[in-house]
Amino acid sequence: MKLIYQTIAKHWQVSTYLLLFTILFTVKIVQNPHPFFDWDESIYAQVGQEMIEAKTIVPLWQGQSWLDKPPLVPLFYGLVMIATPFAQPEVSTRIATLFLSVFALILTYMLYWKVLKEQWFTTLVVIITSMSSIFLQRAQVLNVDIFLLIGWLGYLLFYKKFWTSLVFLSFAVYSKSLIGFYPVGIMGLFFLYRFLTKQIDTKKLLEEFKRLFIHFFILAIWYIGMYVFYGNNFLYQHFYESHVKRVTASIESHFGRRTFYIDLLSIEFGKYIWWSILGFSILIFQCLRKRLSDQQLLFALFIVPWFLFLNLTKTKIFWYGHPYIPQFALLMVYPLSLIKKARLIYSLIIIVIITSLLHHYFISSTVLNNFYSSNDPHHIVAKIANSFCDELNVVVEPEGRETYQTLKSMNLLITTSRWWGNHPSMIYYFNGDLHFLYTLEELQDKNNNMTTEKTCFVIHKNDTNAMQFLNMSVRFTKDPLQLYMN
Repeated sequence: MKLIYQTIAKHWQVSTYLLLFTILFTVKIVQNPHPFFDWDESIYAQVGQEMIEAKTIVPLWQGQSWLDKPPLVPLFYGLVMIATPFAQPEVSTRIATLFLSVFALILTYMLYWKVLKEQWFTTLVVIITSMSSIFLQRAQVLNVDIFLLIGWLGYLLFYKKFWTSLVFLSFAVYSKSLIGFYPVGIMGLFFLYRFLTKQIDTKKLLEEFKRLFIHFFILAIWYIGMYVFYGNNFLYQHFYESHVKRVTASIESHFGRRTFYIDLLSIEFGKYIWWSILGFSILIFQCLRKRLSDQQLLFALFIVPWFLFLNLTKTKIFWYGHPYIPQFALLMVYPLSLIKKARLIYSLIIIVIITSLLHHYFISSTVLNNFYSSNDPHHIVAKIANSFCDELNVVVEPEGRETYQTLKSMNLLITTSRWWGNHPSMIYYFNGDLHFLYTLEELQDKNNNMTTEKTCFVIHKNDTNAMQFLNMSVRFTKDPLQLYMN
């Protein structure tokens, strides 16, 4: 306890900031318990809830095994919900995510402290990271990305502690699967570099490779078990569709320019992102001149290879950029390290930048007013349907049906593409059987073969082609959706 107090006292700048960050956003989440939004939030909430109810560690979606993803994230949120019956799930799970995000910021500080060795400088990197729109969004919604970042940073920081680093690696792997092994590959290349530059001998290299292999093998047991139970279906859905296809094709409408992830940096940081090129150059120069150790360079540029890899992939999704936000926050401010010896000027510049950032984000255009979901018509209709319906059939709007058929013809769908519909959150808020209908033929078949008198349909008010198949009355309307039933 004394050690913790001394550490907080020594690093009081970042401790104060993270305390305020936690309090402000906790209050925001508690005061604004908006419904889970589409997509990932409602999916992880629903899957987690089903896993707890079924007492299984295999992710489930409406009773079907979801083989795309590892179990950690939905299981975590399911456990949070069951452990906090006194709180709304929309509040408890988001606060849990916020606390994880603060922990990720602490790890970010620890990592870059080893490079910068200065409290104000490293605190500035943490503030820039925490105020980026991607990090803020991921800090307040259910997601897997924060688990991945914690796993990566923790593994690098605690690599020398076998079991601690393994726990962190499991966070990364069992949240994001194969991508989670990223730090194992980076560390392998790092020790190979040390061997080639004669910093370590063959015996030491083999010792490190052995450690890396054992870490990999222990976590790979889950994959073996899943293959034993699910066979080729697991291999196809988990490896081919969820990994290979995402790299080689823009699946499920996730299109974007080749420079998508580079452009994302400009959106996040504006013109200041150009300073990262100078920061990168200074780091390389200092390493070549032996002013930085190769380990410090490893810590400083740990996530750069991930950024480069993303630019080669075909699937473009903004939250894939979440892990490299702290990387570029560091690179942008690193040129300030050149004036560290001019202590007064350096301190004044850092304090002015931090003050300006806090004023901009919390006073001029407060980020506390940014929300990522609201009580939308599809949420309201799903909740109302609980009073009238045992089965709910949601007809995807014409534009969505056309998009689905186009993606299908281009082979850009995967096994689970039909599961989500246009509003997967409706499944969480409707307590019965819910089906998304992607064609008018499916609608006609459902209408002709209703399994219960309490079978209901949800149709967009302008979808006249779909309405002609129903001989039912409108029970409830929440523009633009209409709830039909007998």
